Amino acid sequence: MRKGDARRAAIIDTAERLFYQKGYEETSVQDVLDELHLSKGGFYHHFESKLSLLEAICEKRTVSTFEETERVIREGNMNAVEKLNLLFGMSSILHQDSMDFIALMLRVAYKEGQVMLREQMKLTSMRLMQPLVDEVIQEGVRENLFFVKYPDSMGSLLLLLGHNMTDKISYILAAADEDSESLNKIIEELKVYRYAIETLLNAPYGSIQLYDVTRINDVLLAINELNKKELSGTLEEK
Repeated sequence: MRKGDARRAAIIDTAERLFYQKGYEETSVQDVLDELHLSKGGFYHHFESKLSLLEAICEKRTVSTFEETERVIREGNMNAVEKLNLLFGMSSILHQDSMDFIALMLRVAYKEGQVMLREQMKLTSMRLMQPLVDEVIQEGVRENLFFVKYPDSMGSLLLLLGHNMTDKISYILAAADEDSESLNKIIEELKVYRYAIETLLNAPYGSIQLYDVTRINDVLLAINELNKKELSGTLEEK
């Protein structure tokens, strides 16, 4: 790895750790510089702002998730329906192994409305995922699991639906501390999107499983717990 690439990677890793420890809002560019004993010039050579640094963290995680998803699909003995379910499940931010990262994304990208961050995540996902989704759809047609008139155009449409669904679920989760019916709302949304995708693919009823509801409930509980801790810390400061 070249020196410049190594420095950029070190900035990303350090910033991610500080964002988790202190919070995105409370972490400044100077905090990152102090940790690395780096000059401002060294930072701005690689990143335009703190937000562009967060975008780089998201890009790194999206690429890592895609590589793992592709590996599982290539190595597994699955039919097209199983592969598509895996693609939907693993490509969501809710699949991330770090609850700190999920909480960070929900807060910054959804609760605080950083539209550009959300769009950047979607563009990266679309660029990486579409060829693989297209491949799975064509495989499903050959297996007589999907009956699609225009299989070459369906991948991008499904991904757009998936991104819209992720947005809706993420908005619900981001406001979960204000609403005790969040899980029921999410389940209802999943039913609608599952029906839409099964209809587009002419797939067997009930075959598409977009998200693991148990995982969503775990995220919901964790987010509520993090919100309580944050509120408790705020009250103590006052």
